[in-house]
Amino acid sequence: MSSRQKPTPKKPKAAKVAEKQARQLPTSTVITNVAKAAALLLIAGIASPISQLNLSPVYGSIPASLHHQRSMTVTAVLAFISRKALRKYVSTSLAAYIAVIAYWTPVIQFLLFQHSSQLGIENGPLLIESLTYFPMLFLSAYAAGNFLDTVDLSQFNLPPTVGEVLVPTASYFAVSSISKIAASIIPNYVGTHLYFTRIGLQMLIGSASAFLSPSIVVLLAAPAILHTMMANPHYPSESALQSANATLFSAQNFTILARQESLTGYVSIMENDGEQSFRVMRCDHSLLGGEWLVTPFAAARGQKQRETIFSVFVLLEAVRLVEDQETKGVTIPDSEASALVIGLGIGTAPNALISHGINTTIVELDPVVHHYATKYFNLSPRHTAVIDDATTYVHDKSKTNPKSFNYIIHDVFTGGAEPVYLFTEEFFQGLSALLTDNGVVAINYAGDMSLPATRLVLNTIHSVFPACRLYRDSPPPPDRKPGDPDFINMVVFCIKNDGGKGKSAITFRQADEGDWKGSLARQNYLRPKENFEIMYDYVLPEKGGKIMKKADVGELEKWHKLGAISHWRIMRTVLPDAVWELW
Repeated sequence: MSSRQKPTPKKPKAAKVAEKQARQLPTSTVITNVAKAAALLLIAGIASPISQLNLSPVYGSIPASLHHQRSMTVTAVLAFISRKALRKYVSTSLAAYIAVIAYWTPVIQFLLFQHSSQLGIENGPLLIESLTYFPMLFLSAYAAGNFLDTVDLSQFNLPPTVGEVLVPTASYFAVSSISKIAASIIPNYVGTHLYFTRIGLQMLIGSASAFLSPSIVVLLAAPAILHTMMANPHYPSESALQSANATLFSAQNFTILARQESLTGYVSIMENDGEQSFRVMRCDHSLLGGEWLVTPFAAARGQKQRETIFSVFVLLEAVRLVEDQETKGVTIPDSEASALVIGLGIGTAPNALISHGINTTIVELDPVVHHYATKYFNLSPRHTAVIDDATTYVHDKSKTNPKSFNYIIHDVFTGGAEPVYLFTEEFFQGLSALLTDNGVVAINYAGDMSLPATRLVLNTIHSVFPACRLYRDSPPPPDRKPGDPDFINMVVFCIKNDGGKGKSAITFRQADEGDWKGSLARQNYLRPKENFEIMYDYVLPEKGGKIMKKADVGELEKWHKLGAISHWRIMRTVLPDAVWELW
């Protein structure tokens, strides 16, 4: 060998062994192994959003996802890079245990959900997934890597180092991509069949894993399957619902009247049979609204009809009280007015508008929410229902029928966050186009006044509407200091034309018996209170301050973590832990 010739680099011993084995396998076997690896990665990717779906009723979708993606990456990468070292100590046939873990997952979740308050919002979801999804992901990645190692990469003339990283990199990219695709597709089918429920999907994952890697070890999952189908209150059956109600009523006097998994989350109707009875609609770890029921105790205090629990929904009705500056304070006759309500909840505000004879259109994404509002909260049928995405409706309607509405109520908050595209400048411009020249919009926003996210939303609203006034639904804490957390419901009233008067162009007429319609809540909260108004400095846009366009929604999303955690803690003070945990 010439002194100028470089020696050929030696391949690692493990790579040599794998390459030798790959060359010895028939092509059909290699193809089969690649197909099995692909199936394992597919199952692992689909199981990711299913795991998150099962956590959302107890923790909320955003808190449940805080550590999910990072932990998923660490788990998968660790499995891929350690697979060759583990072969010395661990059998390569561990794929059979994936089904066992999948079947036991609902049992583990059920047991740990009962301690969600003690586990906490920051670490609870991570701990649960560390005992359920992440072990399943590790075994899937480990088994898939072993199958892919049977592929002879030397035929592609790849450098040894490239061949070493290609399999884990491509495999992780596949799992991550499948997870994201599944997360966008699955919610559209949740609740349409027993198998497309949260637990049903988990059982499907277990069945698919067992079919892919048939083994007698699946018998280890038999107790888990029996528990899920016969003793788990989350299972979508009548007997499971009765079991959940028996526990809830004996401990907390709560009864689940109805429940349905849907595209926006787990939706249920719950009723408390105490002295002050009430009924609420829940979506995941949030409340969409509620009413005090008429009981002898309530009647003795002067309550004659169902009353909303949350004053913010009464405050939204104050769009009717905003005086028209062009007609010297006269408001629009109800019989001539039309209203658009985006986001239904239990229907408190739209019901009020309808009761005054206002032609009302309701845009609600979730058909289950609309059905439950009608059945359990007496939503009036005298409205136009649009079950669709509000962004699509507003975009199309603002082009074809501008200036269609005198009033618009924008109320889409849920679960500690908001659908960000409904708070962009483009969406508010669509609302402005839909308003008549003397129209009024009321926007419900729940957020922390100390966070930049709230400023961003208010800047964006004010970039479209020239004059706004902002009200809390409750008085500020007397001991609150500047910069302290202040998570509140607020309503922003805006007009399309202010005549150059700014905020002073928005005035509210006095409310009377005709506005209250016998409601104590309306008598107390319908007309905005001066001491509940937030300082004008909050409503004015910052000089050069940020506004949010469609391309900038990530700016708001990054603040969802803090808002969702605050909201979770608030919800745990509104209803007992057991109510959230048993769903």
